[in-house]
Amino acid sequence: MIDGVRQTKHWQLLPAFVLISGLFFFGLSSNAAAAEVGKGDHRAADKPIQDKWALIVGISNFKNGKIPRLSYAAKDAADFYHFLVNDAGFRPDHVRILLDDKASQRRVMSELGSKFLARVAKQGDLVVLFFSTHGSPAQMDLRGDNYLVAYDSDPEDLFASGIEMQRVLDATNKRVLTDRVLLILDACHSGALKPGTKGMKRAANFDAEALAQGSGQMVICSSSTDEQSFESRRYKNGVFTKHLIDSMRDGGNSKDLSKAFVETKEKVSAEVLEDRQMHQTPVLNSQWDGRALVLAAAAVSPREISSIVKEELEPDSSEMIKKVLPSVPSGAENRSGLLEKTSKVSVLSAEAKDDIVGDGSDKLVLNSEYFREDGDPKQLLRAYNATIRENPRDAQIFYKRACVYIQLKQWVAAHNDLAHAQRVDPNSAKIYLALSYVFRRMGDPVSASRSIEQALFLNPSLPADKKLPTVIEFGD
Repeated sequence: MIDGVRQTKHWQLLPAFVLISGLFFFGLSSNAAAAEVGKGDHRAADKPIQDKWALIVGISNFKNGKIPRLSYAAKDAADFYHFLVNDAGFRPDHVRILLDDKASQRRVMSELGSKFLARVAKQGDLVVLFFSTHGSPAQMDLRGDNYLVAYDSDPEDLFASGIEMQRVLDATNKRVLTDRVLLILDACHSGALKPGTKGMKRAANFDAEALAQGSGQMVICSSSTDEQSFESRRYKNGVFTKHLIDSMRDGGNSKDLSKAFVETKEKVSAEVLEDRQMHQTPVLNSQWDGRALVLAAAAVSPREISSIVKEELEPDSSEMIKKVLPSVPSGAENRSGLLEKTSKVSVLSAEAKDDIVGDGSDKLVLNSEYFREDGDPKQLLRAYNATIRENPRDAQIFYKRACVYIQLKQWVAAHNDLAHAQRVDPNSAKIYLALSYVFRRMGDPVSASRSIEQALFLNPSLPADKKLPTVIEFGD
């Protein structure tokens, strides 16, 4: 997620919360006045909230076809919008929401740093930022920086087209003139959909502890760094987002985020264990001073937005909130010609396959030969079983054993090994390619398509001579 995020300015008594696939909440100081309140001084945090503002961003569908769709990111954002307006006492015109094509890089940074929040927020106000989109793995950038993916981002050049997290922090710190900022970040990689389960899994990319580095910060992640965060088809939300909103609603107008987190953690852990036989453990890191943050606390001095500011604002997505649906469009199983049936055979050497998945051609054909391991399958299984007993965290060995299971047409066993490998190494393109082939053989073309999209999304992080072709087909 966000590695080594550190603010050079002293951070003061600010609400902070992050939701990952995290979701993260954390606070930022923004002006000299706030700096007069030192650590352990509760005066600033105990002052009543003057007014409340929010910017909400949710992106399920992206302009660039190489970026995998997210099922419920836009819906999560819409649900959070409804929670703020209907339950937490935010005035509708104080909340801006950008969904899908309205959430371009320019629009997001403009609403944050120049056109909206930077102009309306004043000292003593509460500002809430909510992002639900993809987050990039650090290795996709030359310098290891982390980005949120905007609607118009290019995965080949996130430096120029992504939303750099450090830039978001700097803009909030320097341009949003309040000492109370709540950032909610649900940024994740989409994962593989297991047949018969209720949703998808997300691989966490942000480290909550790395973000909570100063007084007044609270950081909450929807899962620990070695776990996934899941989405659920049952209620068409992220599991963590759903339970967080429900927990805050259940407490009425007086429930603080810390108490809501405890309830959310228990519900999320229990549900994922029951439904998936997996672990998802939300994490809270807090260095909070002063009165607990209650989102539903009434603003004591709400203000009107000036006519000049209103005139310069571009239309947001508030009028289309009711149209937000899960982004699993029809025809997903044959998007961009990725899953075209072919009788061609493509065989790479085992050495090349172990390194990565492409050979520089314009087309890659996935078939049983592509995943073949040299040697007798039964002997290979015995060898891999012994190695796994000694090192159960080796993603490469689980991948190799899955390839043997593919040769034996043991699809469930292959899927289980690949799912384990993906949990250990969530940014491996070759694991997603193998998952796509297994899903296809198990009769799940939608999940096969999603896995190929994820492999292509990771393509920019691969060495130049190992890039994937733009067209991937199945040969059997």
